[in-house]
Amino acid sequence: MKAGAMPPQATSSELNMSQSATAAPTAPAAHMAYRPDIDGLRTLAVLPVVLFHAGFTALSGGFVGVDVFFVISGFLITSIIAADIDKQRFSIVDFYERRIRRIFPALFAMLTVALVFAGLMFIPADFRQFGKSFISSSLFFSNLMFWSEGGYFDFDAELKPLLHTWSLSVEEQFYIFFPPLLYLLKTRVRRWRACIVGLFLASLAAAAWMAYRDHDTAFYVPLYRVWELLTGSIIALAILPPAAATPRRGRELLAAAGIVMILGASLFYTSSVVFPGLSALLPCLGAGLLIYYGRDTAAGRLLGSAPLVGIGKISYSLYLWHWPVIVFYRYWLGRAFTLPEQVLVIGLSFLLAWLSYRYIETPFRLRRAGGPRKVLFAQGAVATMLTVGIGGLIYLANGVPQRMPDNVLRLASSANDINPMRQQCDRRSVPQVQQGDVCSIGPDNVAPSFAVMGDSFGDAFMPGVAALAEERGQRGLVLTASGCLAMLDVVDASSKRVSNCKAFIQASIDLIKHTPSIQRVLLIGRWPSAAEGRRFGAFMADGMFITDDQSTSVGYEENKRVFTRRWEATIAALNPRQVYIAAYIPEQRIHVPRELALCTYFGHPCPAGVSRSDFEQRQAYVRQVFESLERAHKAQILDVGSKLCGKEFCPLYAQHTSLYVDDNHISRSAALMLREVLAPAVAPAAPGAQAAPVHLAEGQAAPAARR
Repeated sequence: MKAGAMPPQATSSELNMSQSATAAPTAPAAHMAYRPDIDGLRTLAVLPVVLFHAGFTALSGGFVGVDVFFVISGFLITSIIAADIDKQRFSIVDFYERRIRRIFPALFAMLTVALVFAGLMFIPADFRQFGKSFISSSLFFSNLMFWSEGGYFDFDAELKPLLHTWSLSVEEQFYIFFPPLLYLLKTRVRRWRACIVGLFLASLAAAAWMAYRDHDTAFYVPLYRVWELLTGSIIALAILPPAAATPRRGRELLAAAGIVMILGASLFYTSSVVFPGLSALLPCLGAGLLIYYGRDTAAGRLLGSAPLVGIGKISYSLYLWHWPVIVFYRYWLGRAFTLPEQVLVIGLSFLLAWLSYRYIETPFRLRRAGGPRKVLFAQGAVATMLTVGIGGLIYLANGVPQRMPDNVLRLASSANDINPMRQQCDRRSVPQVQQGDVCSIGPDNVAPSFAVMGDSFGDAFMPGVAALAEERGQRGLVLTASGCLAMLDVVDASSKRVSNCKAFIQASIDLIKHTPSIQRVLLIGRWPSAAEGRRFGAFMADGMFITDDQSTSVGYEENKRVFTRRWEATIAALNPRQVYIAAYIPEQRIHVPRELALCTYFGHPCPAGVSRSDFEQRQAYVRQVFESLERAHKAQILDVGSKLCGKEFCPLYAQHTSLYVDDNHISRSAALMLREVLAPAVAPAAPGAQAAPVHLAEGQAAPAARR
């Protein structure tokens, strides 16, 4: 879930301009007095966002509120700038003084409180990430930082109490270049209106293209959001025909349509909508219609009602505070909210927002606090430097682990219990594989007798396979690539970036074919994700689609067809070598090291692990396919789940350590415990030798009572 943040806008006092000001034909907004309907429009944006973040599923598209706020911001701020330019009194220093008074006090108050709670609650890995966001939020580049965190091991959005600051960063980056640009255009360029419209269209076109190519880039990078702010700017700059030229009935209908468009997007958009991009036009145009036609209409009077105006006035503080409240409370709970808890976090958010508005925002905005300009700028600089320094210390100190008890640190550190060979061996380049420049395990003085192909699951099992190879005196080649299914000619149709997985798998199979000593091939992967097109766990994401050269469509059912038919081709390509498939690897619904550490730290009952029934349901189609392969003597299936799962659940914890490093990848310790399951693929046991027993499924409770 992405947190959509509410950017701060100009206030009523900033827009209550003198009625005696000289009219400017390019900026009718200079005449406008306070418009309560715009405060009401803020409410129409912020409430869906808050409810969406609190977990009210009816507002599945509540995230569109941020887009509405961008339009409002563009309108209000451009109105102020244009009026000052037309009166020949525009000052960039004055502009940024207003921005600092509006943004900094409440923002830094929220950052300070978030720092205290993160320091008290967060395990070291999470606190270290918080340190990064603490710095980037104070310097207004958090959008770019969160963008950079996207990828295979993305840090969970619900653990980022400052995620919502991304939109403040987008807005401030826009207001670095827009005021001087507007000044130059209006004073030096004859066709300045065409330039503004051209920028709008260029940004919209780029956003529409990028939304399909790379969602995260379209979401966080300012270039693809500029058009939303410029929507409001175009209205403020009188580029459109006067609203009064539209008949009254038309104005009423268009204003009402604006409300319907915003509410429709909030109610019916879901995470599966390609957003932002053209889909963002609906809420943005809805906001534009209300700003343009809302004055003196029924829709405007509704938005100007006292309750909506009251919420709108505190909307900046409400958004600043609601997301940290939700994150910290959910972090402490370790689960989704119940209805009473949803009401509680919303109520607490409103209380903090009112206090922030009353005692922080208002005094600074009305110049009763903060002092004169030089003092204000100095205070802002000191606050920023302190924030950067504290965030840097947290990051460099690896999250200050000294805050936590040893037993909590031990459980939390399980997230680092990964394959020590990962960086060296996983995802070698295609040319390296073609040249045979790959890692090997086992004794160097024998020819390789087996190979391991796999994705990140294959990499996770490598410590156990390597130990087996040493114990059995067998040498094997490591051909793993995180994110690449060990299946021939499969294409990741959901990838937003160019992938070389198909070439990597082909090169791996070619290398095996050209190594006559290899007799056995072990394939390890996250097979249910490939077959179902869905993940299963803390980082759930649907739409993981695969295709092959026979595919005529993309979708969940096509995934099953591709998964079934590509096994035939993959096994045939490896013939005559014996193929072993490590299968039925349990996935969990939580980040295991984090949850074990937190339940121990907070004294909560610890989770038991995914239920056996959920595990079997998840593996059902994969089991059907693999049992068919085994009956046809085309592959031997190595059943990991039968060793790891008991009758009721698949455990998280055994032999005093976590079995997982996240919600699905097993730990190095677990790989060593489970290695005998994979023994047939490495080498038959020596005559008379007995395999080490694997007993992880029963009686392996987590450190505290299970829940």
